[in-house]
Amino acid sequence: MRAVPSASVPLGGTVEDGPVPVEADSAPAAPVGVPMGVLIGGSPGLVESVATGVARIAERRVSAQLLRFGSGTCQVVLPEWRPAIAVSVPTEQLQRSTGMSPDELRSALLSVVINPEAVHDRELGPRDWQAEVPAARGRRRGRRQVR
Repeated sequence: MRAVPSASVPLGGTVEDGPVPVEADSAPAAPVGVPMGVLIGGSPGLVESVATGVARIAERRVSAQLLRFGSGTCQVVLPEWRPAIAVSVPTEQLQRSTGMSPDELRSALLSVVINPEAVHDRELGPRDWQAEVPAARGRRRGRRQVR
């Protein structure tokens, strides 16, 4: 917003001279440029629900891919949210939630409940981590006949 003075300085007068009389027909404040605070990448459903005073967040379980397993932090990608952004997750939290050892976690199929409407990783609110160890696929002995 651009502030327009509500008082004019008399010809030859200055503000230091004392009070300046207020004119009744002075212009009100007018917006200038692009409004600040616009949410980029927001969802229309979320904006409408916030406007009505009811915050509606549809949480959803999504798959997670473990990129890097570290002693303090793991890097995880949530392809259904942002496939090019790695999210940091405390290793202890991941192990405690899944009940798996580091070796098991490295090969596990992970999933987590998140807020898919999140614009930033701090708004994801990941919770309820689950891990499933893929079934070992052994080789069959012998050949399968083609019909």
